[in-house]
Amino acid sequence: MEWLEPWYPVAAGEGLDGELQREVGPGHALHGVATRTLGRRGDQDDVLFALEDGTGRVAVVHLTWTSSPPEEPPWPSTRLFESIEVWAGTDMVEDHADFEE
Repeated sequence: MEWLEPWYPVAAGEGLDGELQREVGPGHALHGVATRTLGRRGDQDDVLFALEDGTGRVAVVHLTWTSSPPEEPPWPSTRLFESIEVWAGTDMVEDHADFEE
């Protein structure tokens, strides 16, 4: 997949999965869901996660970096997509167009 600015791929081990798990509390759509970091938006705190639940879905999460997790739903704000292809063809393309303006 070609990554479009401001998105870029993230290597494993950057701690973003752990931050997500600290921030999501009971009642959040991702509470208790295993994730794997795929990418990050360079101009914001948005992170793209693969949901490791067998569905193929991905989520864009705006991490809050709060010092007192977990957050109360709906935080951290989260947008779910049925696949990385759907996300790349819609959300990433829109973010890129906004970034280029």
